[in-house]
Amino acid sequence: MSSDEVELLRRKLVREKTARQEAEMLLEAKSRELYTRNEALSEQIAVREKVEKDLAEQAQALARSNEELQQFAYVASHDLQAPLRNIIGFSRLLDKNCGDQLGEEGKEFLQFIQEGAGAMHALINDLLDLSRVETQAGEMQTVAVANVMQRVVQELQPEIQAKNAHVEYIDLPEVAADASQLHQLLSNLLSNAIKFQPNGQAAQVSLTAKLCDGFWCFCMADNGIGIEAKHQDQVFVIFRRLHTSDQYSGTGIGLAICKKIVERHGGRLWLESAPGEGCRFFFTLTPSSSSSAS
Repeated sequence: MSSDEVELLRRKLVREKTARQEAEMLLEAKSRELYTRNEALSEQIAVREKVEKDLAEQAQALARSNEELQQFAYVASHDLQAPLRNIIGFSRLLDKNCGDQLGEEGKEFLQFIQEGAGAMHALINDLLDLSRVETQAGEMQTVAVANVMQRVVQELQPEIQAKNAHVEYIDLPEVAADASQLHQLLSNLLSNAIKFQPNGQAAQVSLTAKLCDGFWCFCMADNGIGIEAKHQDQVFVIFRRLHTSDQYSGTGIGLAICKKIVERHGGRLWLESAPGEGCRFFFTLTPSSSSSAS
């Protein structure tokens, strides 16, 4: 082998050695980078697992709290009924048997007692209804909305006649719902539509439905006093009233019950309104398995 060939071979070996060293250095650098990334990923996973664990514990605590709150509301409201019945009953007896002896001022005080007891009775019943949305929920089944609306209209005839109201509903579908809660939802919405009217105006109310993204979207529309945009979210908050009881009767719980019922059915409830232009309450429900949602 000539000296030139030896030199070429030596240079080749040097290049190969240099390339191997560079490859080893690159491999070492990549290994360190991968190790660092794995460490960071392990830390992220540990943090995420802790966050998920904390969220799960908070969700469980919230569920227990909600369950206890619902049970408390039911028990408290139920236990308040007995003394309240005594107040109402004995005030009536006092009015009947001793009313002539009370004088005008005494009769006025007695009237305040009866009105206050009546308001508390309505409030307790609404609190019971709110707690029962979860504690006494019924099974989901196929329900014809038109049939439920017909019963609601029949029950609200005194209010409808007092307001000279016209209630219209046509071509309503079947939905998957708790029939009792659907009845309460429609009753609360219709009662509100009739109630919140300018003095002397005949109420015009309609219930319509159309398919939208696989859900039935219902609209309860009226020609009442309407609600300003800044107050529209507040009406679904429990005890939040926009008017005094002297202006419009109520407990401030009805729409909160409606919202809870719709959410329990997997839908949502919202409204569109403007002062003097009435209200349009929208809510979504799932079609029944026997009806077409395509």
